[in-house]
Amino acid sequence: MTVAGMPVSLAATPVPVGLDVLRRPDSSRPGDVAVDGPEGVYERRRRALSASGVVPATRPWALVRVRTPADVAEALGWARRCGRPVSVRSGGHSLSFTAFREGAVVLDLSGLDSIEVDRGTRTARVGAGVTSLALAQALHTEGLAFPVGHKATVGLGGFLLAGGNGWNQGVWGSAAESIRAADVVLPGGPAGSAVAGPGTHRIDRTTDPEAFAALRGAGPGFPGVVTAFELHLRPRPAVVRSVAVFDGRDVAEACAWADRLRESVPPEIELTVYLAPRGGQHAHLTDGSTVTVSATAFCASPAAAETLARQVLRGAPESALRIDRAPTDIPSMLDAQTLPPGLGMAAQQAWTDTSYSTVVPPLLATVGAAPSAHNSVLVSSASYRRAEPPARDMAYLPLGTITVAAYAAWAPGQDDEANRAWPGQVLDAVRPWWAGHYVGELDLRRTPELLPSCFRPGVLDSIAAVRARLDPDGLVAGPLETRADRSVAGSAGQPLGVTEGPPHPQAS
Repeated sequence: MTVAGMPVSLAATPVPVGLDVLRRPDSSRPGDVAVDGPEGVYERRRRALSASGVVPATRPWALVRVRTPADVAEALGWARRCGRPVSVRSGGHSLSFTAFREGAVVLDLSGLDSIEVDRGTRTARVGAGVTSLALAQALHTEGLAFPVGHKATVGLGGFLLAGGNGWNQGVWGSAAESIRAADVVLPGGPAGSAVAGPGTHRIDRTTDPEAFAALRGAGPGFPGVVTAFELHLRPRPAVVRSVAVFDGRDVAEACAWADRLRESVPPEIELTVYLAPRGGQHAHLTDGSTVTVSATAFCASPAAAETLARQVLRGAPESALRIDRAPTDIPSMLDAQTLPPGLGMAAQQAWTDTSYSTVVPPLLATVGAAPSAHNSVLVSSASYRRAEPPARDMAYLPLGTITVAAYAAWAPGQDDEANRAWPGQVLDAVRPWWAGHYVGELDLRRTPELLPSCFRPGVLDSIAAVRARLDPDGLVAGPLETRADRSVAGSAGQPLGVTEGPPHPQAS
């Protein structure tokens, strides 16, 4: 018998001593060590794999909490002996629920949460389970910063593997561009394979350039378990955030202003338009949908940030319901997020090369029919490096100049299916202008056919070739196995660093 291409032993498969394992209550085999917990314990831990309060019915075979790289190696070896594929959970913010795999062994990396900062070299060694808020706070006290994710509880492991659309990306680039190296436990394979048996390897540009390229953008398709990253840090910027809120009926005026700003502001300005439904965040200002234009300045000094923020607001339309400007910092912006805990969540994303005035009006029409007042749409021209061309020697490259992301957030049990489907319906309203997708926010469960459009031509096959070399049995399950892994059939692929494709709009 085989599972995921691996032989299954029907003999006893005892859990390694000291490994924190909780098996599905109905999954015992004769002779197994009795580590099964009551159904309620398993269900609580299964649901905790995701940041969403509504999760798939998928039931992994075992849930493993790891605390060290040695735990990861032990867990991979045990999963292989059991004939079970492995999936990985970092912060649980993959709303494709990639950690949820029927019959799999899930590795929960949240315990890998160490942070070591070297101010002299401006580098940090960060565990894969560290959250955006934890890293931002640790660096802030040291006078440093990093383009962490825009949500406080996003785990760095999944965020960086997907490419990492983070703060101040116009200057700093995507977060993955600041990865210097990573410690990775590779699953290995049979004797004589490229990597025999589980073990920790340092992967960087020198040790394995193809794997290092895949590590920066393959997302859940990366064929190993990253336990720690070595990151390049930046001096802590002074930050001033400017916000103008408009009634949805003034969408044309708001978008025309946003388009003028997009053409004129420097890369230090993170420009984003937020759409909220009736009864949402700004319900006290209007009885309809709202359009919020946010311009966040990241500068070397408070005076420079304040000057830039004043310049941005100088041309704000008089129709704005409210205009605010205030100094802040990255930890405070993360800490200020106010959605109630326990909400169900879903997301969908697309890149476009058009304008705010083109995509925002049709998006706003769908926002008006949102099934939850917590739902929202983000449209941003700041999710790619503008200060210089984005890096091309990695799997991730922004495929447009504006990102459109729809987020559903709702009370569990209240129109679950309508809310799950809503982000996709929102993105369908601007389908004629799609230029690609971002694997970190694409709904891979509902739209797996869109996976190839997350990458430049040839990149998906290059990632699959790395998987075939480093994980020949497919022990670490990933969405790529459903398409590209079968297509390479042992092909070496094309190195990511030389993959050809259309130039990025800002690459020249």
